[in-house]
This record gives sequence, structure tokens and C-alpha cells, in this order.
Amino acid sequence: MADPNPAEIMYPNRQGNWRIELKYLPIGHRGHAFLALIDGKGKTVGELHGLGFSKHTGKQMTIAEDGADLRGVDHKSRPRRESPIGGEKLRVATVGSGAQEEMERIWAKGAAAVDAINKEKFDYKSHDPSYEFGTDGGQIQNSNSVAFTLGKAMGLDMDRAILDAGMGRRFSGWGRDLLDPKRERYVAAPPFPVRDAP
Repeated sequence: MADPNPAEIMYPNRQGNWRIELKYLPIGHRGHAFLALIDGKGKTVGELHGLGFSKHTGKQMTIAEDGADLRGVDHKSRPRRESPIGGEKLRVATVGSGAQEEMERIWAKGAAAVDAINKEKFDYKSHDPSYEFGTDGGQIQNSNSVAFTLGKAMGLDMDRAILDAGMGRRFSGWGRDLLDPKRERYVAAPPFPVRDAP
């Protein structure tokens, strides 16, 4: 049997406890990180994501393009209301555990941070090839940046959870606090105007 993750020792899943989990959707050798709120019966009652939305239609993009709108999404799970992302969602670690009221209070801080992110109107920058060579990826500003920002706002030690899970380089865009006023944000170049042929 594998040794328990240190985050599990800090936040044991005691019967009836609610918990906040750091999860991810694998995308090749990288991944999309997000947070999930789990009730005392083990059901997901909410998810917090960063997702790309088309500047033209306003609709969520399955694979966001650079320059799309980067938004936080506060998804409340209900019967027949699917997660905003498909695919197999895997757990990194439990990053918070306790009474329902305590977990909902922490979760509310994340929901408030989602609103703050959306007011800033960030542009999406999915990836940078330099990230594959060990750099911080230049101007990457993506869904993982949103997850990192939400964790900071909620006071959760998600860096430790990722390092303890051996996933330190899986999430490009990690480590960027979008709400830090000192951080230089990525701004997409304006698109070339489309003109009708004469």
C-alpha cells in the first residue's frame, strides 16, 4: 500500500466532513487544474474553473485559443447539471477538510475571487513552447493561472499539494496570481480587421 499523501495527513477525510479537492483533467502530458467542493456523502456540489470563451460568440470553448476571454466559472452541481468540462477528472489531493460551514466559508472566498477575475477581463494565453524546456512559460495566462489564484484567495496550500503529488510541471500557467497588481498581465494583440473582397 502506498504511503499517504502528506495533504491527506493534514486533512483526513473523517466521516461527514466536507472537503475541497484539487482536481485536474489530463490534456496530453499536461492538465487543466480546478477545485471541487465535496459534501459529507462524497458528492460534488460545486466546481471552480478557469475557462476560455470566444470573444466573438461569448460561448465556452472546448480548446481555447490564444486571445480568447479567460474567465472564472463558479459551477454549482445539481441533478442533470453536468460539469462545464468533460473527460475523466482525476484527484490531485484534498486541500481542505472540515465542517460544512467552514468549507462553504472558504469556498465563498473562491467564488468572490471568480467575480474579481472576471471584472479584470483577462485574455487567454494557453501555452508557450519554452515551458517544455523548463522555463516559466513567459506570458502564459490560462485556466491553471485561475486555479492558482483561487487557491491563494481561499488560503489553501495548493503548491504543496502539487509538489507532494509529483506534479510540479504538469500545469503550465501555475504560479501566476492574476489578482496581484504587480504581475505583468498578458494582453493579446488586436486581430487584423476582416475586409470584404472588392
